[in-house]
Amino acid sequence: MPELWIPYGPVETLVTIQAENLGVVVESRPEGEAGPQESHGALLEGVSSLFICDTAPPTLELLHELVQAIASAQSLRVFSAVPKRVESSLPELKGRVSTLPPPIQVDEESVTLTHELSEGGSKLFIATGRPDPLFGLVDAKVQASLNWIANSHHVAARERKEMEPSPFLKTASYSRVEGFIEGVRDARYATVVPRGGRLRSVLVDAPFDAVKSLFVTAEVPPSKGLIIGAGGAGYDDTLSGAIRGVWGAVPGLRKSGSLLLVAECSEGLGSPALEMLATGRLTGDAERKKGRYVEGLEEISYLNRLKEDYDVLLLSALPEIYAKSKLGLSTARGSGEAVGRLLNKTGRTARINVVGRASESRLASA
Repeated sequence: MPELWIPYGPVETLVTIQAENLGVVVESRPEGEAGPQESHGALLEGVSSLFICDTAPPTLELLHELVQAIASAQSLRVFSAVPKRVESSLPELKGRVSTLPPPIQVDEESVTLTHELSEGGSKLFIATGRPDPLFGLVDAKVQASLNWIANSHHVAARERKEMEPSPFLKTASYSRVEGFIEGVRDARYATVVPRGGRLRSVLVDAPFDAVKSLFVTAEVPPSKGLIIGAGGAGYDDTLSGAIRGVWGAVPGLRKSGSLLLVAECSEGLGSPALEMLATGRLTGDAERKKGRYVEGLEEISYLNRLKEDYDVLLLSALPEIYAKSKLGLSTARGSGEAVGRLLNKTGRTARINVVGRASESRLASA
């Protein structure tokens, strides 16, 4: 019986499927160590401010490579939205990482940069790329904007007249962000492309299609059942991240098929919109139709679309009262129960496709 290990938070969960039920397995593995390794030390040359945009494992891997140079550069300012998490992973930087005060919001329609972004001095922004249904891709440009430009999420989301999930397609929301970052002076954007949860490549100031081209691609015959791993720590910390990450993988599933989403969600729901939905303070797309925006509001559309198109089963650490009672998702207590229920829905002779890391995968229907 084939054994598949699916990332689940910082560990992996074992999924076993009978050989006759196993369809296509899309794997994203770290590339071999043979040959000379690319050095990234030149990234810091002339940099006066370093902005760490996320704490995904590939971002931290790059920072581990650079940490001695960062620690020894006393004049280098280091910023993060989550300084304690960065310092926990990189003890050499303890006491060096600062957060930025949020920019002052003039009104709900204007984007505002923090002072540190608009002042002089060379800046380097680092983030790990990932597919996203709103922007197409989240790269260092997008993540920097979401972190430190007030109202950027709201204004960019309004560029989309509809909420059709569009992973790996350059959307109007992405183009809007490109306009926002023109106000950031002397900036470079380093996007880490992952492979198997590790650093594969680092692209500096790369266009959308250059980043997109380095993700794992596969043509897969759609099956009646699909198991999707959101990607493990850094990608499945919240339900928000998991919902945003699945869309590059769903072409491997037939419409009305059964989907098992494996995502630990150790930090909960992850966005104000999902939290409001789970606590009864927001209903469906009502706020969007009224022209009001709550951060992550588009995720309600994505959640509803998943439930409309597929039979969704969630394997996570979320309390059942949220996942099942409030959000309408079927849940399972463990991988054995989850796979058993999946096969009960698809039929015992059905083929099940598997995507271990949706955060690194770009599927097309064969």
